[in-house]
Parts: sequence; structure tokens; C-alpha cells
Amino acid sequence: MRVPFFELQARATYFQDYLRSQGIDGALLVQRADTLYFSGTAQNVHFYVPKTGRPVVLVYRDFARAQAESSWGAIPLTGLSKIPELIQGSGLPLPQVLGLEFDVLPVAQFERYRKLFPTVALKDISGAIRRQRAVKSAWEIERMQEAAEIYPQVLAYARTILRPGMTELELEGLLEGKARALGNGGYVRMRGFGSEFHFGAVTAGERATIPSSFDGPVVGQGLWPEQPAGASEAEIRTGEPIVVDTVNVVRGYQVDQTRMLAIGDLSEELKKAYALACEIEEILRRALVPGRTTGEVYDEVLTWVKENTPYSENFMGYGPSRVSFVGHGVGLELDELPTISRGAREVLVPGMVIAIEPKFVFPGVGVVGIEDTVVVADADGARFITKAPQEIIFA
Repeated sequence: MRVPFFELQARATYFQDYLRSQGIDGALLVQRADTLYFSGTAQNVHFYVPKTGRPVVLVYRDFARAQAESSWGAIPLTGLSKIPELIQGSGLPLPQVLGLEFDVLPVAQFERYRKLFPTVALKDISGAIRRQRAVKSAWEIERMQEAAEIYPQVLAYARTILRPGMTELELEGLLEGKARALGNGGYVRMRGFGSEFHFGAVTAGERATIPSSFDGPVVGQGLWPEQPAGASEAEIRTGEPIVVDTVNVVRGYQVDQTRMLAIGDLSEELKKAYALACEIEEILRRALVPGRTTGEVYDEVLTWVKENTPYSENFMGYGPSRVSFVGHGVGLELDELPTISRGAREVLVPGMVIAIEPKFVFPGVGVVGIEDTVVVADADGARFITKAPQEIIFA
């Protein structure tokens, strides 16, 4: 099923308004999430957006698939040197000012485009694309709602398989297999340079508190130094808090969610901290009001944690490994705008989709917390897209 043409047209029209406002004649997009967003296909394409007129989909491979998938139609691209003549052959003038995605474009590739357009001024349009993609359409939110149907069923399955002696890796593998059987697409795209991710972090006890290069409050020990995140081969012990922080994807659109499991019981302190995390999530949800800045919301939440909990030093990490955010945009990528973070200045707009994730990290003990994907709505705050029950699952 194609992305509806009205959806692609609306995206292109909005972006063309930006190009004209900045005196940019056209933009050449090559990053996979961006070309997918504007063209409707995840094939290997260049997508040229003129400031006026019909965009052009230039396809390396696979041409037949791109032609079938993109409502714009497609033109074969046999080499980068052909781009200028293909633009002109589509009835469009060559740009004098050309936009490129500076944030993700490798230097070697950038230099090739500069040689292709030697007299053209090159400008960065990556920030504008990220800000546009931060606000989801009704069609996009529907895809994310479909992705949200998977996690509650995975949790119900977890209740039936969780047992003493099970390793983190075994649990993660079974849960990922169940999610795939339920329609999880599997791809977790990220924009950040060198960023890597997979199904998520299924990790327990003190191993959940181990930090790593990934900028998140819960990473997991992983299997090896070469893969230092996610599940390990350690057995899950009775009384350990088990974090199930996973991403489910439908039609490329991701939702991020976290719930807690345990074999046996948890200490009263951990259960108290989890209840506080749930309370903080509700405070966050209500604070996501259109017109507010994300940094303002972050400061408000941090202040509440300091004044109303005994665990402010454990919030969103511990010591030098603490992270300075409590929420991040999600969509075609896991690290989209806006971020609910220290110093952030994005203004909240209806349609922004954000994963909010208050978590407490207790070194040597474990992690408790919650995460849901929400959409900024109105004066009452955001509304939930994800829908799993908040209760801890005990086996």
C-alpha cells in the first residue's frame, strides 16, 4: 500500500514554502529517512525538491520497486553525474542555491555534489526537515497507533514465559520473536552519527544500570565489548527488576515503550520508586501543552523530582552517566525532535510525537521506570499513543 499522494503532496508543499522563504531554489535529499518521508519509498533514491513544481525521484535501485511504491513516479539514475541533466530533463531549471542535509551527509559525498554543481551556493536544510518531520500528520499518527498495538500483546506473552533461570538474552529473543510475529517491522532507524540500536533493552538487576556510549538512561550490559548494549547472557534472578524497553515499528513508524517485570517480588523501595516514575510521567504528559518550550518542561520536571522524591540523584541515570533529557521525539527515526532536555528551545506544537521516559537508576540494584509515546494535543497536554497497562508484571 502506497503512502497516499495527498500526504506526500502536503509534505512537499510545506517544504517548498520553506525553500522559497529562504531563497533556496531546490533541495537534493539523500538520507534514507528523509527520502522515505518525501518520496514514499525506502529504495536507494535521490529526491530533488524544487522551490516550485513537481519533485523528482531519481532511483539507483531498485527502479521497479521505487516506481511501484512512490506516487511521484520515478526516473532511473545511472550515476551521480546524471543528476543535473535529469533535473533539467524534468523541465526544471538548475538551482543557483541548493539545499543539502549537512547533518548526515558524508564529506566525500558532499564534495561530489559540489563538483556536480560548481557554481551553485550550497545551504544546510537539515534543521528545517527535522523540524517539519517533528510534527506528525493524522496519517502518520495512525501508523504509530498500529505499532502501539504490538507491545501490550508482547507483555501478555512475557507473563506466560518468564521463569527463574531464564537469561536476559533468552527473554529478549522470545519477546522480539513474538513482536515480529505480531507485525513489528524490525528496522529501528536513527539519525545521530554512529548511532546504533536494535529491538531494545531487555535487561535486569544491576546489569540494567551499566552505562555505555548510547545516550540513554538504560542501556544494558550487552553480549560483548563489540555490542555493549541490550541483553546479556546472565540469568535473571528472583527479586531483580526487569526492564523491557523496546521499539515497535509499522510502515517505518516507531513507538517506544517501557514496562517492568519481575520474578517473585520487588523491594518496597523499588516499588515506591516505580510509583513515583508513573506519577512523573503523568506530570510530564500534562505539561506538554502547545506553546511551551521543551527546556521549560524539562526544568519543571527536574524541580518536581528534587522537591518531591528522595531519589533525585538517581533520576535518569547516576553520577556522570546521567542523561539530561526525559523525552525524545520519535517517528521514522528514534532520535527525532523535539527533545525534552536541558536548555532545549523547541516550542511544542500539536502533532509532535514524543517518547517520555522517567526512570530511576540504583547502582548495584537495578532500574525502575516507565516510558510511553504520546502526541502533543491541547491545553490538557499530550495524549497517549501507546496503551499497555502500567502495572508491574510479576511471575
